[in-house]
Amino acid sequence: MKTNSLASRGGWMKKRHIDRFFLTACLIPAIILITIVVLIPVLQAVQISLMDYKFISKQAPAWNNFGNYKTLFRSGDFTVYLKNTSIYIFFAVSISFGLALFLSLLLNSKIKGRNVMRGMIFMSWTIPSVVNALLWTWLFQPQYGVLNYIFNTFGWLANENQTWVQHPQLAMVTIIIAAVWAQTPYMMVMLLAGLQSVSSELVEAAKIDGAGRFNILRYVQIPSIRPVIDTAVLISVMTNSQMYTVIYNMTQGGPMNKTTTFSIAAYQEAFTGYNLGLGAATGVVWLIIIGLIVFLYKTYSERKISGYL
Repeated sequence: MKTNSLASRGGWMKKRHIDRFFLTACLIPAIILITIVVLIPVLQAVQISLMDYKFISKQAPAWNNFGNYKTLFRSGDFTVYLKNTSIYIFFAVSISFGLALFLSLLLNSKIKGRNVMRGMIFMSWTIPSVVNALLWTWLFQPQYGVLNYIFNTFGWLANENQTWVQHPQLAMVTIIIAAVWAQTPYMMVMLLAGLQSVSSELVEAAKIDGAGRFNILRYVQIPSIRPVIDTAVLISVMTNSQMYTVIYNMTQGGPMNKTTTFSIAAYQEAFTGYNLGLGAATGVVWLIIIGLIVFLYKTYSERKISGYL
C-alpha cells in the first residue's frame, strides 16, 4: 500500500512538472513577441529621449543631460499638451460611456427590431479612422457641409458659413464628436454583453422589493458588471490617449495648438521639427502619465469591487 502511494505521488509530481513545462512553452512566444513589439521600442524611446538627436544634424546622437525634458517643461508646451489631452480624453470617454450605457440598456430591453438596431449602431465602429476623420471634416465644412446647412435651415447659426474644424473654440468639439461616434458602438457591445450576463433572479428580487429602474441599475446591474465597465473604460482611455489619425486628419493639432495632444506633439517634434530626441521625450512623459492614471484607476476600481463584494 505504501509503495502504491509513493508511486501515485511520484506520478502526480511528474504530471505537475509536465504541466509547468507546457505552460512555460506556451508563454515563451508571447513573452518574446511582447519584448520585441513593446519592451524594446519603449527602451529605445527612453534612450533617444536622453540624447541630442536631430535628423538635420550631421553629428552623431550624444547624451544631452536631460536637455530634451528641460526644453519640454521650460517652454510651457507641456502644460498645453496636458490640458488638451486631458480635455479630449475626459469628454471622449465620458460621453462615449454615457451613450453606450444608454444604448445598451435600451437594446437589453424587449423592444422590436433590437437586433437590427445593434447592427446599425455597430457599423460606425467598423469604418477606418481615416475615413471617419474625412467624413466628419466634410460634414463640418463651412461652405457645403451638411451640418451648416441643417443649422442654417432652422436658424440656429448667426454665421451662415460657420467654421468648425478651423475655429479655436470649436475644433476640440469636432474631434470629440468624431471620436465618440466611432468608439461608442464598441463600448456599447461590451456593456450589453455584461448586462445580459446579470442574473435575472437578482433583478426580479429587486422588483419584488419595490426597487425602480434607477435603483435596479444603481444597486444591481452596475455592481454586477463593474469589471466590464472597468475594462471598457480602460480600453477607451488607452485608445484615446494614443489617438492620432482622427486628430491629425481633421485639425493637425490646430488651430493655434488648440487640439495638439501628446500624440500629435510627439509626431510634430520628431518628424516635422526633425528633433527626434524631443519627440521621444514627449512620448516618454506621456507614457509615464498614462501609466500612472491606469494604475490609480485600477487601484480605485479594485477597492470598489471589493466593497460591492
